[in-house]
Amino acid sequence: MEVKILFTSSKDIHPKFGIITIGKYAIEPLPTNLSDLAESKIKFLLRFEDNVKPDDNWSNPIAEAQMFLSFFSLLIGSKLNIDSTMINDIKNEDPALYTDVYKEYKTRIESIPDFSLSYKKFESMDSDIAKQLLRACEAYRTAVNLIETNTTLSFFLFCIAIECLSNKVSSKSGMQEKFADFILTYLPDKSDLNSDEDWRIMLKEVYYNHRSGFTHGGKSIPNAVKMADKHDRIYVKNVIDGKEVLTPGLKWFGRIVRNCLIGYLLNIKLKKDDDYIDHFKDISLESNTVYLKTKKEMMAGSVVTEKDVELD
Repeated sequence: MEVKILFTSSKDIHPKFGIITIGKYAIEPLPTNLSDLAESKIKFLLRFEDNVKPDDNWSNPIAEAQMFLSFFSLLIGSKLNIDSTMINDIKNEDPALYTDVYKEYKTRIESIPDFSLSYKKFESMDSDIAKQLLRACEAYRTAVNLIETNTTLSFFLFCIAIECLSNKVSSKSGMQEKFADFILTYLPDKSDLNSDEDWRIMLKEVYYNHRSGFTHGGKSIPNAVKMADKHDRIYVKNVIDGKEVLTPGLKWFGRIVRNCLIGYLLNIKLKKDDDYIDHFKDISLESNTVYLKTKKEMMAGSVVTEKDVELD
């Protein structure tokens, strides 16, 4: 089968290299309009033959192409995005690329919670806990941004969002126990499952078979996660390495993570007005900051450029 993948790159490749061949994969530059050039969307066509052997039960050329392009992204240090796919001149609308399953992240917000209360709760936190909550927020935001394009990293980052706080505040011994204890303690509504024991079973699956499977075993999240999302299920029972496991949907797990983090935030005891801490400002001063030695004394408020500091 002939496989063609149209993709864009944030970097251009000099025309002198022509068609680039890496093993069985050929990458051909395509004409790009001016608007795409202005947005650093350089178009390329990936071609390869998917040769299915007689003993093979199936092939997955789209997943193979995605893996190769991730590898190619590393080789050239560029952002790569797949635009369309074709197998034997038949356009393939891959559900991983064209889906409205996650439309809940694109809807209009019709009602809002008490943001002022959440803000006061945040300003009532101890500084070290506030830092961890902000790290959890960053992990959550990135997980949501990746939910349509990379379910494995999205799932992993949802787990990290919990661990940013669970490893800090839970009194349990092991990391998995802290993970489960934090969710069971601060999740406001646990009615999705029948009992705390069912929750512990599910969260153990999440932590060991999926989170640790990715970090320690290099295993991607199974496609059962997309099946659960498509059918609005909490989980799908599937087989991994000959063992039955429960794989939760990303939509469901993302809601659990968000509700749990907000539950923890709202559980913080309010301080007196005079004791509130401006965490956003204080922590921002520590973020994206490089401390350098100036060549000479400078007045407060002066603009500092690279000419004013010692870089060697």
